[in-house]
Amino acid sequence: MRVRTAGFTLVELIIGIALGGGVAALIGMTLVRQQRFHSAATEMLDVRSQLRDAADVLAADIRGAAVSPHGLPVMTDSAIEMLTTIATSVACTDPVGATVGLPPRTIASGTTLTSILLTPDSGDVAMVYGFPGGIPDSGRWETLAVSAFASRALATACPESSGFTTAADAGPGFVVTFAAPPSAAVRKGAPIHFLRRARWSLYRSSDNRWYLGYRRCNAIGPPGCAAVQPVSGPYRRYSGSSEVTGLSFRYYDATGGELAAGSASDAVARVDIVLRGETAKAVSLAGDARSTYRDSAIVSVSPRNRKR
Repeated sequence: MRVRTAGFTLVELIIGIALGGGVAALIGMTLVRQQRFHSAATEMLDVRSQLRDAADVLAADIRGAAVSPHGLPVMTDSAIEMLTTIATSVACTDPVGATVGLPPRTIASGTTLTSILLTPDSGDVAMVYGFPGGIPDSGRWETLAVSAFASRALATACPESSGFTTAADAGPGFVVTFAAPPSAAVRKGAPIHFLRRARWSLYRSSDNRWYLGYRRCNAIGPPGCAAVQPVSGPYRRYSGSSEVTGLSFRYYDATGGELAAGSASDAVARVDIVLRGETAKAVSLAGDARSTYRDSAIVSVSPRNRKR
């Protein structure tokens, strides 16, 4: 009597293996497509994020630029240099030589007397408002180079006798030392703005790609800037044509007329910024042809401290 055992024939095994291999191949192709999709989407979103971040930081700096008193030291199609406010305060006491005491950031009453975005130091400049002869209508701004800026105990920087602080204030206050003593027109209560000279530009890095770079420059004294620091990018390469270059600036006066680069910089009333970014390699989202993804952003900014 012949005994039959359960199992698969060779043909059935071959067919099963072939079907399993086909299913595995389909799953693998789907996973590869999903990975490519997510990789492409990430690169495209990175380009948009870089454009948005650069537009925000440039708009903020240009909006706060002190154009009226200082102009724009550099204004080209791919670079702009300006003096921007990094801190504000008020003289807590009359100057002692070249030193002036400042109140703390916040006093017990909740009033903000000192606001510091970046700590001033040597190389920055201060604009101090003085009243010659004590006559308010004759007030004017004095420009002084900053030698040092440091925090100090309230008893030294802004004592209760100044009228700006009370026993409830914990401090600390601040002390600023200028390169030269302010004039006699500067007295207790004088507003003080601290300015820093900065340059934003499109530059080519050592990897042969183009980035938005930041340099801190001397506000007063010998010209000179620190090494460039990359802020965002990469962007499209620099080109003499504003239609394709990665970063371009255009300048306009109060009447809407375009100003030539390097012209009367204190006449700038509006700056148009165009940013153009692209992915580092060709990408594809849904199986379409792979190509370099490009995007752009356009921002118009009017400096607050401009000629009216």
